[in-house]
Amino acid sequence: MDIETKIKQDMKALGCKSDMKIALAYYLYMYLVDEKIMYDTEYCYNKDIDTLYVVARPNKQEKPNIYVPIPTQDMLSIDFINQIQENLCTVETGPTVNLAFIEGDFTTVIYTFTKGLVNREPTGTIGIQRAKYYRSFIDNELQKCRNEILNAALDGGVVDDDDCEVLE
Repeated sequence: MDIETKIKQDMKALGCKSDMKIALAYYLYMYLVDEKIMYDTEYCYNKDIDTLYVVARPNKQEKPNIYVPIPTQDMLSIDFINQIQENLCTVETGPTVNLAFIEGDFTTVIYTFTKGLVNREPTGTIGIQRAKYYRSFIDNELQKCRNEILNAALDGGVVDDDDCEVLE
C-alpha cells in the first residue's frame, strides 16, 4: 500500500466521508510537509463542523498552527470563519486559523485570520453609518455658508440684467 492511500484511509477513519475534503486535506498535508517543511505536522478531523484540517509548526520553537483546506470555488462568509475559529482554535494554537485556498490545479494561497482583532459591523449598519457621515458633512457645509445663504435669500439673490428677458 502506498503512502497516499494509507493517509487517505486514515483521514476517512477519522470520520470524514467526503472524498473531496480528503483529497484537499491530503494535498495540504503534503504541501506543508514537502514544500513548506513544517514540523510536527498532523491531520485532524472535527465532526461538529465536518472539517478535515492540518496542524503544523512552522519551526520547532513556534506553537502549532491550524491549516484548513478550502476549495476556491466555495463561497465563504465571516460566520463560516467564526465557526471554524470557535471549533478549532485552542489555548495551545491561539486565536489564529490559516485558510489554505486550493485551486483546481492545486495552486495554494494561505490567508491567516485572527479572532478578536476587529469586530466587523453588520452590512446594514455600514450603510447607516455612511448615511450619517454624509448627513453630518452636508450639515457642516450648510453651517459654514449659513450667513451667505440667508443673505442671498433675503436679498432675493443677485440677478444680472444680461440674464433677464423682458416679457411684454
